[in-house]
Amino acid sequence: MCFNCKTIYFYFFILKLTSSSIYSQISLPPFFSDHMVLQQGEEITIWGKASPKEEITGFFRGEIRKTKASNDGKWRLVFINASSGGPYNLKLLGKNTIELNNVFVGEVWFCSGQSNMGWPLYKSENGINEIEQSHHDKIKLFNVKRSMSGIPTKELDPKNKWTSCNSKTTKNFSAVAYYFARELYKRLEVPIGLIHSSWGGSSIESWMNADDFSNDKSKHELLQKIKTLDLNKLEQEYKVAEKEYNLYLDEADLGTEQNWQSVNYDYSTWKNIQLPNVWRNTNLKNRVGVVWVSKSIFLTAEDASNDLLLSFGLIDNEDITYFNGYKIGSIKKNDISRKYIVSKELLKKGKNVITVRIKNPLDIGGFRSGKDSLYLQTISAKISLAGTWKYRVGTNEINQPPDRVHPKYLPSSLYNAMLYPFFDFKIRGVIWYQGESNVSNPNEYSKLFPKMIQDWRKNWQKKIPFLFVQLPNRANMGIKLVNFREAQNQALNLDLVGMIPTIDIGDDYNVHPANKHDVGYRLAVASDFLVYNPKILGHYPKIINSLTKSKSVLFYFDQTILNKGSSKIKGFEIFKDGVFVSNTEAQLLDDKTVAVLNSSIDYPIEIRYLWKDAPSEVSIYNNIKMPLPPFRKTINN
Repeated sequence: MCFNCKTIYFYFFILKLTSSSIYSQISLPPFFSDHMVLQQGEEITIWGKASPKEEITGFFRGEIRKTKASNDGKWRLVFINASSGGPYNLKLLGKNTIELNNVFVGEVWFCSGQSNMGWPLYKSENGINEIEQSHHDKIKLFNVKRSMSGIPTKELDPKNKWTSCNSKTTKNFSAVAYYFARELYKRLEVPIGLIHSSWGGSSIESWMNADDFSNDKSKHELLQKIKTLDLNKLEQEYKVAEKEYNLYLDEADLGTEQNWQSVNYDYSTWKNIQLPNVWRNTNLKNRVGVVWVSKSIFLTAEDASNDLLLSFGLIDNEDITYFNGYKIGSIKKNDISRKYIVSKELLKKGKNVITVRIKNPLDIGGFRSGKDSLYLQTISAKISLAGTWKYRVGTNEINQPPDRVHPKYLPSSLYNAMLYPFFDFKIRGVIWYQGESNVSNPNEYSKLFPKMIQDWRKNWQKKIPFLFVQLPNRANMGIKLVNFREAQNQALNLDLVGMIPTIDIGDDYNVHPANKHDVGYRLAVASDFLVYNPKILGHYPKIINSLTKSKSVLFYFDQTILNKGSSKIKGFEIFKDGVFVSNTEAQLLDDKTVAVLNSSIDYPIEIRYLWKDAPSEVSIYNNIKMPLPPFRKTINN
């Protein structure tokens, strides 16, 4: 036999041996692991891969099930319905043995959306204290690692595993999902499993089936293109380019080169700017790059004798802050509130100078918090820093940043990689916190959101309950949030869909409100009302009738309501003389009726409540502290 022939036969033998060994062992998807929770009240299905025709035997809760792998190595075992319980062991025998320990049967919820769903517990209000107390033996967590794909895939990163709920695992887990599970366990006292799959900044389109865009020519063309791309590789390449661009901005910055932070620097030629403000609301032509701002303040001898607190709130993205020429702090992330201690050694009686270098490689740029967050706290007073500052651009002529690779711009990319693998895994329902990336297109969202829910139900082959968070208060959005909340509510026309209002627990100047406890709590309350103990009354007040009487519009509610605010109910507006009149007087007539005063009896009467991005006060609640959501209504004669 020729040498080349021997070589070919040798490599063929090795290839056959290798390919055989790949399937010589039973293997499972990552969500079948120690500490997993399986959905109670449903047939329990376990599946995986093995050698073709390999016999597999499964042992679970005293049951024995047998099957044989198909020609392509796929196999499936089905155990009878189980009520809640555990811990159990699951054992699989084939050419190898797999034994899973600490397995529970209980309630499984899929938790998805964008950054407010993904917001980790340690960044949330009281999160550090909660982490220390977060040992819950019967709450289990499955954190899906970020991944994108141009085509649907059942493959998951094998590093994805179920974990127990404790101080080591909850730190970076979804705060909303954690608080949801904690409250749900209090109510049900059964094991709770959370599958958390979210991506900050993701659009609803990224979580939708490509088939939903069959009539959208522009998206169809993009979907065809990304089918051939390795999206995860492209994202990694983008991250490298992003780091290089950050370095490029540093090198291009004249301010650093010329020491604009120097205590002797003359700022008199700099232009004025009103702060706090994001760059798009100023005269800045380019929100990407480096901008320096400076302000002089005057201190008394008493104030200069003690350390001070300097507060800016949120800055987008990176700041380096100087006081009288000395660096006092720097933060690179835009979601951390800036509060710096200024040592008394840096202070002097009379004029002092604050200088801040802001670098923004992407997105918004500027000071994102409200006026109340911009101040200097001395020993005697809080000095507001809101108002006129001086500014100068450090990077006048620069290259544009690299094109961002992000699921926000890639429809179906997260559906394919972070949702599709779970459609065979049985769950009770979904909690969803998303919309900030779609807030500019409410009409489109009103159609996409119900369509997405229906597709998820089709693929899970069950009308799964779906609970979503109505977006909270956030100021200066140009009534975008008002319209978007109404668009979200279109999904309530579907059965077993529930909404929680959060218009009273957001942050007017932060897209990421710190209060995640109340969001999770309200979702758990909604699940109790909608799923576990269905009630005639809803979890928030609803209007059941309205009529006009004695120059008033009367609203009748389905349950007892309370006025949590001042003596008069605030938030109602009536359309009159071509405009909506704010602060329209309203009051409780009894525990289920609100009267809104209306001097005119001209029909139709247009009336609305909390019809603002960020209302100053929320008045109407029910007995379980759930607010009446925003609404508008036209009353005909």
